[in-house]
Amino acid sequence: MKATYIGYSFAIAIATTTASKACAPFPSSMDIFTSGFEEPVPPFVKSSYNTSFLQHKWNANLSHITSGYIYNLPDQNQVIANEAYDGNLAASTFNYANISQDGLVDNTVIYIPIDGNDTSPVSYRGYVNPGFPLIKDDFLVSNGAVFGGLVKRELLPHQVASWSIMYQSAIPVTVYVDNCNVVVGYDFFSPYERTYVITMYFNTQTA
Repeated sequence: MKATYIGYSFAIAIATTTASKACAPFPSSMDIFTSGFEEPVPPFVKSSYNTSFLQHKWNANLSHITSGYIYNLPDQNQVIANEAYDGNLAASTFNYANISQDGLVDNTVIYIPIDGNDTSPVSYRGYVNPGFPLIKDDFLVSNGAVFGGLVKRELLPHQVASWSIMYQSAIPVTVYVDNCNVVVGYDFFSPYERTYVITMYFNTQTA
Protein backbone atom coordinates (compact mmCIF):
# COMPACT_ATOMS: atom_id res chain seq x y z
CA MET A 1 0.00 0.00 0.00
CA LYS A 2 2.81 2.35 -0.83
CA ALA A 3 3.04 4.90 -3.58
CA THR A 4 4.59 8.19 -4.54
CA TYR A 5 2.31 10.93 -3.26
CA ILE A 6 1.98 14.22 -5.05
CA GLY A 7 0.15 17.29 -3.94
CA TYR A 8 -0.46 20.98 -3.42
CA SER A 9 -2.19 23.12 -0.81
CA PHE A 10 -5.39 25.01 -1.34
CA ALA A 11 -8.13 26.71 0.65
CA ILE A 12 -10.41 24.11 2.20
CA ALA A 13 -14.17 24.51 2.46
CA ILE A 14 -15.23 22.10 5.18
CA ALA A 15 -18.44 20.17 4.58
CA THR A 16 -20.08 16.91 5.61
CA THR A 17 -21.42 14.31 3.23
CA THR A 18 -24.56 15.41 1.47
CA ALA A 19 -26.85 13.00 3.26
CA SER A 20 -25.27 12.92 6.74
CA LYS A 21 -27.85 15.22 8.34
CA ALA A 22 -30.65 12.90 7.22
CA CYS A 23 -29.09 9.77 8.74
CA ALA A 24 -29.72 8.52 12.26
CA PRO A 25 -27.02 9.42 14.81
CA PHE A 26 -24.77 6.76 16.27
CA PRO A 27 -26.57 4.89 19.07
CA SER A 28 -25.44 5.40 22.68
CA SER A 29 -24.43 1.71 22.78
CA MET A 30 -21.40 2.65 20.61
CA ASP A 31 -19.95 4.79 23.43
CA ILE A 32 -17.13 2.54 24.64
CA PHE A 33 -17.02 4.01 28.18
CA THR A 34 -20.61 3.20 29.15
CA SER A 35 -22.14 0.18 30.83
CA GLY A 36 -24.48 -0.24 27.87
CA PHE A 37 -21.69 -0.60 25.31
CA GLU A 38 -22.18 -3.35 22.74
CA GLU A 39 -19.57 -3.98 20.08
CA PRO A 40 -21.23 -3.11 16.76
CA VAL A 41 -21.12 -5.24 13.64
CA PRO A 42 -19.01 -3.68 10.86
CA PRO A 43 -21.31 -2.03 8.33
CA PHE A 44 -21.45 -2.26 4.58
CA VAL A 45 -20.29 1.12 3.29
CA LYS A 46 -21.41 3.35 0.42
CA SER A 47 -18.59 2.65 -1.96
CA SER A 48 -19.45 4.68 -5.07
CA TYR A 49 -18.26 8.16 -4.20
CA ASN A 50 -16.10 11.10 -5.19
CA THR A 51 -14.38 13.28 -2.65
CA SER A 52 -11.83 15.98 -1.97
CA PHE A 53 -8.93 14.64 0.06
CA LEU A 54 -5.91 15.73 2.05
CA GLN A 55 -3.08 13.27 2.68
CA HIS A 56 0.10 13.46 4.76
CA LYS A 57 2.80 10.80 4.46
CA TRP A 58 5.95 10.74 6.56
CA ASN A 59 8.89 8.62 7.67
CA ALA A 60 12.49 9.26 8.68
CA ASN A 61 13.33 10.48 5.17
CA LEU A 62 10.34 12.58 4.12
CA SER A 63 7.27 14.56 5.11
CA HIS A 64 4.89 14.96 2.18
CA ILE A 65 1.45 16.57 2.03
CA THR A 66 -0.80 16.17 -1.00
CA SER A 67 -4.36 17.14 -1.81
CA GLY A 68 -6.76 16.62 -4.69
CA TYR A 69 -9.85 14.73 -5.74
CA ILE A 70 -10.64 11.00 -5.71
CA TYR A 71 -13.18 8.94 -7.65
CA ASN A 72 -13.84 5.54 -6.05
CA LEU A 73 -15.47 3.42 -8.77
CA PRO A 74 -16.06 -0.16 -7.56
CA ASP A 75 -18.30 -1.04 -10.53
CA GLN A 76 -15.34 -0.30 -12.81
CA ASN A 77 -12.68 -1.69 -10.44
CA GLN A 78 -10.92 1.68 -10.57
CA VAL A 79 -9.72 4.48 -8.35
CA ILE A 80 -8.88 7.80 -10.01
CA ALA A 81 -6.88 10.40 -8.10
CA ASN A 82 -6.39 13.88 -9.57
CA GLU A 83 -3.62 15.74 -7.75
CA ALA A 84 -1.08 18.54 -7.96
CA TYR A 85 2.46 18.73 -6.62
CA ASP A 86 5.46 21.08 -6.87
CA GLY A 87 3.77 23.15 -9.57
CA ASN A 88 2.70 20.10 -11.58
CA LEU A 89 -0.66 18.45 -12.20
CA ALA A 90 -1.26 14.72 -12.38
CA ALA A 91 -4.10 12.29 -13.08
CA SER A 92 -3.53 8.78 -11.73
CA THR A 93 -5.73 5.78 -12.54
CA PHE A 94 -5.49 2.53 -10.57
CA ASN A 95 -7.01 -0.42 -12.44
CA TYR A 96 -7.87 -3.07 -9.86
CA ALA A 97 -9.12 -5.36 -12.63
CA ASN A 98 -5.48 -5.84 -13.64
CA ILE A 99 -3.38 -7.06 -10.70
CA SER A 100 0.02 -8.73 -11.06
CA GLN A 101 0.89 -12.12 -9.60
CA ASP A 102 2.56 -10.45 -6.62
CA GLY A 103 -0.49 -8.29 -5.89
CA LEU A 104 0.55 -5.00 -7.50
CA VAL A 105 -2.05 -2.84 -9.26
CA ASP A 106 -1.92 -1.52 -12.83
CA ASN A 107 -1.35 2.25 -12.60
CA THR A 108 -1.41 4.87 -15.36
CA VAL A 109 -0.27 8.43 -14.56
CA ILE A 110 -0.25 11.55 -16.72
CA TYR A 111 1.92 14.39 -15.41
CA ILE A 112 1.45 17.93 -16.71
CA PRO A 113 4.19 20.38 -15.63
CA ILE A 114 2.97 23.95 -15.28
CA ASP A 115 5.83 25.63 -13.40
CA GLY A 116 8.16 26.20 -16.34
CA ASN A 117 8.41 26.65 -20.09
CA ASP A 118 8.01 22.95 -20.86
CA THR A 119 4.32 22.00 -20.49
CA SER A 120 4.49 18.70 -22.40
CA PRO A 121 2.61 15.93 -20.58
CA VAL A 122 4.56 12.87 -19.47
CA SER A 123 2.90 9.45 -19.15
CA TYR A 124 3.82 6.53 -16.93
CA ARG A 125 2.37 3.05 -16.66
CA GLY A 126 3.42 0.26 -14.35
CA TYR A 127 2.42 -1.91 -11.42
CA VAL A 128 2.42 -0.32 -7.97
CA ASN A 129 1.28 -0.98 -4.43
CA PRO A 130 -1.08 2.02 -4.17
CA GLY A 131 -1.93 4.20 -1.22
CA PHE A 132 -5.43 4.57 -2.65
CA PRO A 133 -7.28 1.29 -2.01
CA LEU A 134 -10.40 0.35 -3.94
CA ILE A 135 -13.12 0.47 -1.29
CA LYS A 136 -16.05 -1.82 -2.03
CA ASP A 137 -19.31 -2.21 -0.11
CA ASP A 138 -17.92 -5.08 1.98
CA PHE A 139 -14.50 -3.49 2.60
CA LEU A 140 -14.91 -3.59 6.39
CA VAL A 141 -16.79 -6.89 6.54
CA SER A 142 -14.43 -8.86 4.28
CA ASN A 143 -11.38 -7.56 6.16
CA GLY A 144 -12.76 -8.55 9.58
CA ALA A 145 -12.98 -4.99 10.92
CA VAL A 146 -12.90 -4.39 14.68
CA PHE A 147 -14.64 -1.36 16.17
CA GLY A 148 -12.25 1.22 17.63
CA GLY A 149 -14.68 3.73 19.09
CA LEU A 150 -16.21 7.05 18.10
CA VAL A 151 -13.61 9.74 17.42
CA LYS A 152 -13.37 13.35 16.30
CA ARG A 153 -11.77 13.75 12.89
CA GLU A 154 -10.22 16.96 11.58
CA LEU A 155 -12.20 18.65 8.76
CA LEU A 156 -15.45 17.04 9.98
CA PRO A 157 -17.83 18.62 12.53
CA HIS A 158 -19.17 15.41 14.10
CA GLN A 159 -17.80 12.20 15.56
CA VAL A 160 -17.18 9.26 13.22
CA ALA A 161 -16.71 5.55 13.84
CA SER A 162 -13.20 4.10 13.61
CA TRP A 163 -12.68 0.54 12.36
CA SER A 164 -9.38 -1.38 12.44
CA ILE A 165 -8.41 -3.90 9.75
CA MET A 166 -5.31 -5.68 8.47
CA TYR A 167 -5.18 -4.71 4.79
CA GLN A 168 -3.72 -7.46 2.60
CA SER A 169 -3.23 -9.34 5.89
CA ALA A 170 -0.08 -7.26 6.45
CA ILE A 171 -0.77 -3.53 6.90
CA PRO A 172 -2.72 -2.11 9.87
CA VAL A 173 -5.34 0.36 8.65
CA THR A 174 -7.88 2.46 10.53
CA VAL A 175 -10.93 3.33 8.42
CA TYR A 176 -13.25 6.17 9.44
CA VAL A 177 -16.97 5.97 8.64
CA ASP A 178 -19.69 8.52 9.36
CA ASN A 179 -23.23 7.85 10.58
CA CYS A 180 -24.41 7.39 6.97
CA ASN A 181 -21.89 4.55 6.45
CA VAL A 182 -19.78 6.75 4.18
CA VAL A 183 -16.00 6.40 4.38
CA VAL A 184 -14.47 9.74 5.39
CA GLY A 185 -10.80 8.77 5.51
CA TYR A 186 -8.24 6.20 6.58
CA ASP A 187 -4.80 5.97 8.20
CA PHE A 188 -2.22 3.24 7.78
CA PHE A 189 1.24 2.29 8.94
CA SER A 190 3.75 0.42 6.79
CA PRO A 191 6.05 -1.48 9.18
CA TYR A 192 8.57 -2.33 6.48
CA GLU A 193 9.38 1.28 5.65
CA ARG A 194 8.30 2.75 9.02
CA THR A 195 5.94 5.03 7.13
CA TYR A 196 2.70 6.53 8.41
CA VAL A 197 -0.04 7.93 6.16
CA ILE A 198 -3.11 9.96 7.12
CA THR A 199 -5.84 10.45 4.50
CA MET A 200 -8.81 12.73 5.20
CA TYR A 201 -11.91 13.13 3.04
CA PHE A 202 -14.22 16.15 2.91
CA ASN A 203 -17.00 17.39 0.63
CA THR A 204 -17.76 13.74 -0.13
CA GLN A 205 -20.58 12.89 -2.53
CA THR A 206 -22.02 9.39 -2.87
CA ALA A 207 -23.86 7.84 -5.79
